[in-house]
Amino acid sequence: MCRYKEKGEPLPYEVIKHIPVSDRLPGLAKTYGIDKMVTVLSIAITKTMSNFNLRVGMTSDQIVELSLMLIESAEEDNLAFEDIMLFLDGMLKYKYGKVYDRMDIPTFFEMLENYREQRHKEFVRIKEEFELSLKGMGDQTRTTAEDQLRSALDKLSGSIGATKNSLK
Repeated sequence: MCRYKEKGEPLPYEVIKHIPVSDRLPGLAKTYGIDKMVTVLSIAITKTMSNFNLRVGMTSDQIVELSLMLIESAEEDNLAFEDIMLFLDGMLKYKYGKVYDRMDIPTFFEMLENYREQRHKEFVRIKEEFELSLKGMGDQTRTTAEDQLRSALDKLSGSIGATKNSLK
């Protein structure tokens, strides 16, 4: 998880950039089965929840249900397991909202939505920076020698086809 953080801050774009779609939660659920993924997520969530002093915590059944819901909702924006781990780490540090004396599924998803918004903003920011850097490089529509050769061959093959048709 260290490569997806810098100075304690999550780098969600690194997760998006380096983890293929087939290795994200929906893909992992198809590859390894939903039961295994629910088990892994449930363990991670339970471990995180044990670090809070909650008056009203989630039961094991609620955590399993939450894990299933996470896998289902992960298809919306292709969340990876690493995204969930970054979120749980940030949750412990109150980056996505305060945890007072209770935790339930709606509260969890409200905090997860904050992570998803930050993830999306980071993606848009990086994408805009990339597009600006491309604009700074100048006009990229110039043709290369290979493009000119291909164009000449296309014209030649077109004129040969027209000559054959006129001979018929």
